[in-house]
Amino acid sequence: MAVGAHRIISRNNPASLLVFNYHRLRLRGLAKPAKFDDGVFDTDFETFRRQMQWLKSTTTVLGEDTLLAMGSCRDLPRGRIYSAVTFDDGYIDCYKLVKPVLDDLGIRGIFFIPVEMIESRRLGWWDVAAFLLKNAKRRSIRIDDQFFDLKGDFVLSFRKILNLFKLERAERTEALLANLADACGIAPPMKDEQSAELMTWDQVRELQKGGHAIGSHAMSHRVLATLDPFVQKREIVDSRRELQAIIGSSISSFAYPVGGPQHFNADSLKFVREAGYEQAFTFNTGIASLPVIDRYRIPRESASSFAVLKAKVLLPGFMGIEARQAI
Repeated sequence: MAVGAHRIISRNNPASLLVFNYHRLRLRGLAKPAKFDDGVFDTDFETFRRQMQWLKSTTTVLGEDTLLAMGSCRDLPRGRIYSAVTFDDGYIDCYKLVKPVLDDLGIRGIFFIPVEMIESRRLGWWDVAAFLLKNAKRRSIRIDDQFFDLKGDFVLSFRKILNLFKLERAERTEALLANLADACGIAPPMKDEQSAELMTWDQVRELQKGGHAIGSHAMSHRVLATLDPFVQKREIVDSRRELQAIIGSSISSFAYPVGGPQHFNADSLKFVREAGYEQAFTFNTGIASLPVIDRYRIPRESASSFAVLKAKVLLPGFMGIEARQAI
């Protein structure tokens, strides 16, 4: 990159589309650790602002409407780089930190909202689990006949516990959280503590009125592949209908909760199409190409640092566009 070789390498590549996804931003220099899941803080505010400034100057940043319009274009210039930015889960950071940066730069994001989380003012199981583990009264705990060392290697234990939730049958997740609270010897976080981490419906509507797109992240953020088809359909169909009523505008985009290939299935794809969504997004699944091969499995990537984002934008050829999309 320093000598400009990336321009020679990439100029004959097909037009590429990089969709970057975020959840939360942290303010640099905060002394106190997060109350909830540190893993959903993708980067800090200053790095995010630099990333967006650079994307704006280096790529053609697409909003939802232009992405929908260009997704099937076949005559795009070779080597041209397009990008889009999306945000999952409806955290308050999206309104307080993300919105001012995007508005200042004229970038239009897509914000994926899990309806029941905003309505109930309760965080997802990953945040509640993190709160319980961070405040546990015991050095080690036992969950589903597995022992976890919270003092020796907290991060590893936390990630293993989250993996129990991700692919567990959805009807068991509440029981698992109750078991976790008992094992940790602490009560779950109060509702007002959880509510403070989420946007309100008024703030979601302000995003939409400001030109940003609102998309669905299902009703409850449960992992779709763990649900029977009837419940999956309700998660996908009802979330679109309710969001449209709340914001007074059509919902065109869907993001699969968690978003890995193992977290949704053929029923998910079918119901998303039938519900009337025009596109759907996965997560941590690579780089797309234009025209979009599968509008209902558009890959997204994360970018924890400025250098990582630049590498993914400038050297997509080294990541194997088509191979990465299939992962």
